[in-house]
Amino acid sequence: MRWTVLALVLVAGGANPAAQPPSISDLMVKTIYPASDAIFYIDTRTPSDAAAWRALERQTETLAAAAAELMQPGRARGRDQWTADARLLVDAAASALAAIRRHDVAALGALNDALYQSCVQCHQHYRPGYGQRRAAGGEAPPAALDGTWNFSTVTPLERPAEFAGRATMTDAEARAYAARVVDQRNVDRRPESRDADVAAAYNDAWYDRGVGVATVRGRHQTSLIVDPPDGRLPAQTPDAMQKAAARAAERRQHPADGPEDRSLGERCLSFNAGPPMMTGPYNNYVQIFQRENELVIFNEMIHDARVVPIDRTPQAHAPAAIRRWQGDSRAHWEGATLVVDTTNFTDKTSFRGTDEQLHLVERFTRIDAGTLLYEFTVDDPSAFTRPWTVSLPMTRSDDRVYEYACHEGNYALANILSGARDEERRRR
Repeated sequence: MRWTVLALVLVAGGANPAAQPPSISDLMVKTIYPASDAIFYIDTRTPSDAAAWRALERQTETLAAAAAELMQPGRARGRDQWTADARLLVDAAASALAAIRRHDVAALGALNDALYQSCVQCHQHYRPGYGQRRAAGGEAPPAALDGTWNFSTVTPLERPAEFAGRATMTDAEARAYAARVVDQRNVDRRPESRDADVAAAYNDAWYDRGVGVATVRGRHQTSLIVDPPDGRLPAQTPDAMQKAAARAAERRQHPADGPEDRSLGERCLSFNAGPPMMTGPYNNYVQIFQRENELVIFNEMIHDARVVPIDRTPQAHAPAAIRRWQGDSRAHWEGATLVVDTTNFTDKTSFRGTDEQLHLVERFTRIDAGTLLYEFTVDDPSAFTRPWTVSLPMTRSDDRVYEYACHEGNYALANILSGARDEERRRR
């Protein structure tokens, strides 16, 4: 019966009814992948009526039939591990089918981890190159990091005093904290001061800072910094503090002699897109394109695209004399985690006080179907007394990434410079 259901689906899709049972590749590409995706994205593609629920039920029945087919002796060939991995898919499909018949969206969402784990575990056992660069003549890996990811969050970089000594918060605390922060950030409150109102710059509708706390495997973080354990930035070195004081004095004396005196953000050149990536007031999206030999990290903010070569093992960086605003990045796989190692920064793109000695290590790990864990470690001995690490979970999104045309209609920089010239004339 199971094979009959699956055969009917393949025939409806154009397969030859007289053909041999489908290959493993056909089962995956034509049945398991699309049926699994329908469950993975249930929150954003929820059936709207009875007919849509019935269509999803039929699709999930084919998933269950395909999973059962993987258990057949001719497929398993006596391999215990194969049978165990296929059993994960059988169980996940059966649970999904029961939830669909109840129209239980929450239960389907909760199945994402189990369904994704069944896919990952099988690939890891029977496709050794899963998530890694393929060897010469080998099979190309699946694009595990591909997609559009949202990294907005209300969780601050440093731990607030109210959570001192605590790395996580409870579910109730997470809801209350998120609601309070969203309310406090609402710039449509229209303060009594007209100057303060103008300084808010935009109406609240233009902001997209996030509405929830950063959550990894059910743990609600009290800060994005996870190391040091206190969730706070480590102290700056005396040399870094002296340099910062000198830069501040220079800005006071020469705030707008020319455009170079203004920040890279004001000049629409670089901010929040990284590396490293951090949440900002809006445009907290990144689209990742994973290929055999490189990774493209395309940020919505400032529409930056970083192309990172992927090597089998860590590779040497460019000569020290070659410096770039985004540094020199090299990537390699460590199990299921893509590690991006970046050096050769300039002192132009200081991140929280870093300088050209910054050594940045970013880690991208797909922890479930809808979550990409982004972690980075800042190691700059001339700027900080110790390295520090951030954990920033990203959520899979069906939203589109739009061009961020920062300079279009932007009169701010020209007005700042012309205002400075006018002030100089008045002082004469």
